[in-house]
Amino acid sequence: MTSQTRTYRFSWRRTIAGAVSGGALAVGLLAGSGAPAAWADDTDTTTQAEAPPTTAEQVLAIIESEYDTGAGGGQVSNLIHEVMKLRAMGFYPSPANKQAIVAALDYRPNEGPLVKALQETVAYQRKIQAQMAAMGSQQNPLVLGTSQLPQGQAPAPANPGTAGATVSQPAG
Repeated sequence: MTSQTRTYRFSWRRTIAGAVSGGALAVGLLAGSGAPAAWADDTDTTTQAEAPPTTAEQVLAIIESEYDTGAGGGQVSNLIHEVMKLRAMGFYPSPANKQAIVAALDYRPNEGPLVKALQETVAYQRKIQAQMAAMGSQQNPLVLGTSQLPQGQAPAPANPGTAGATVSQPAG
């Protein structure tokens, strides 16, 4: 066995390895490839205003713009086209229909709930359209106007009220 009397041993290899690794570390930190700095988030989430809720009218417009591909666009495209056409004619979706459409967007990319909501909306709009048409055909409005005798004909002396204001109901 060899005994070592020296407690401190100088090694060139250790010195060179330390210098090279220290230099690489310094260059890396100067270049910014060190550990990323953690910055505090200044925003207070309790005081931030939430985004305004999306209305059903905005949702219908978004769906129409996304699926506006013409007649060959598929089931959703055809249904949203029908909903918007009936809406333009004055037959608006019910509030329940609007809520169902907004809720159906949460299930995307699954289009099943959206198709079902749009089908129910079209059915409701068609029902309202049929009710309005039935009410229009049942009404028998009075026709108010003035009646005039044909040119050259004098009123009958026995019936002086033949010319003037009359109220009549249309035939049919």
